[in-house]
Amino acid sequence: MLRLIRTGEAVTRADIGRVTGLSRPAVSLRVTELLDRRLIVEDNEGPSTGGRPPTRLAFNAAGGVVLVASLGASRAQIAVCDLAAGELARADLAVDVEEGPDVVLPLVMRTWEELLGDRPASLIRAVGLGVPATVEFAARRTESARIMASWTGVAIPPIIAERFPVPVFLDNDVNVIAIGEHRAVYAGQADDLLFIKVSTRIGSGVIAGGEILRGALGAAGEIGHIPVRDGGGVLCRCGNTDCLDSVASATAILRRLRSRGYEVKTLADVVALVRGGDAETMTVIRDAARMLGEVVASAVNILNPAVVVLGGDVAETFQPLVSGVREVVYRRSTALSTRNLRIERSRLGPGAGIVGCAHMVLDHVLSPEAVDSPP
Repeated sequence: MLRLIRTGEAVTRADIGRVTGLSRPAVSLRVTELLDRRLIVEDNEGPSTGGRPPTRLAFNAAGGVVLVASLGASRAQIAVCDLAAGELARADLAVDVEEGPDVVLPLVMRTWEELLGDRPASLIRAVGLGVPATVEFAARRTESARIMASWTGVAIPPIIAERFPVPVFLDNDVNVIAIGEHRAVYAGQADDLLFIKVSTRIGSGVIAGGEILRGALGAAGEIGHIPVRDGGGVLCRCGNTDCLDSVASATAILRRLRSRGYEVKTLADVVALVRGGDAETMTVIRDAARMLGEVVASAVNILNPAVVVLGGDVAETFQPLVSGVREVVYRRSTALSTRNLRIERSRLGPGAGIVGCAHMVLDHVLSPEAVDSPP
C-alpha cells in the first residue's frame, strides 16, 4: 500500500481499494497505521466525482531521516537525507581510511550529529555507510586482509548503533555509487549497468536486472584486482602483481610520472601537464586508458551491460582516458555486447555515493517487512 502511494498509482482510499481488492475497513486500518507512523500524510482534497471530494494521500518524505556516509580512500561525503533520498544537510571531508575505524567512525558520527542540528533523534530511521573495502554484506562486516588491514573483520553496525540505536547498513563504496547512478540517472532506461570508479583506487559496481549484484558473499565487482598484460611487474597492495588498481589508478599515474622525473603531488599537477601538451604525461594517461579498457572489455563480454559509467577523480578529470577506454572496449568486446552499449562519464560526480547510500537504506526501511514490523 505504501508503494502505491509513493509511486502515485493510488492516492485515495478508493484507489487503494480498487487496485488491491481490499475492503474499505481493511484499507482504512492500513492507512491509519501508515499515518500513525508518519509515512504518509493526508494532502489537499482530490477532484470530486459528485458528492464530497476524496481526501488524497501522499508519501511523507519529512516523516523521518536517514544518516548516510560514502567513504573513499581519502575523502568522505556525509549527509542527512529525508525518506525520499533528498539531501537535507551535507559535509564533504578529507579522511584517511588507513587511520582505521577507531579514528574514522567517530569523525563520521560527530559529523552526523552536527548535521542533524535541531532535528530530534526520534526522526532517525536508519544509517547507511559505504566503505572502500570488500564487505561481506549479509554479515555487515569488512573483509580486507591486506588492504585497509585495520578494518578487517570489523563489525561496523554495532559500533554505530551504540550512538544511533537504529538499523545500520553497510556496503562497498562503489556498490553504493552504482546504486546512486542507476536510481538517479538510469532508472527506467538501463537495468544493466557497470560503474567503474577510477580514483585513488579502482573498483566497480554491477547493476543487473535493476538490482546491485553482490555475489555469494559480497565480493562481486573487484575489478581493480584483475591482472593486466604489460603491467611492468608492479606489486599491488593485495600482494599480487600488475593488478589494474596498481597500474591505472590515480596513485599509479602519479607514481609513474614521478619515476620519470616529474614533480607531481596531486592530479591537479597532472592536469596542468596535460593542458600544457606534455607528451610524456599523455603517454601515461593513454597507457592507463588501454589497461583499464582491456579489463572493462572483458567485463562487458561477461555482463553485457546497457551502459558503462566511468566515475571518480581520474575519469572525471581526463577526457582522453574516457575516450581511450571507449576505443579499446569497442575494439575488444563482441559485436553483440557493444551494439547498443553506451560508455559515459558520471553525471552525479561525488554526490552519487550519498544518493546510493540513501536508497540502499530506504529499500530496507520502506520495505513491506519493515513497515509491517511492530513500531
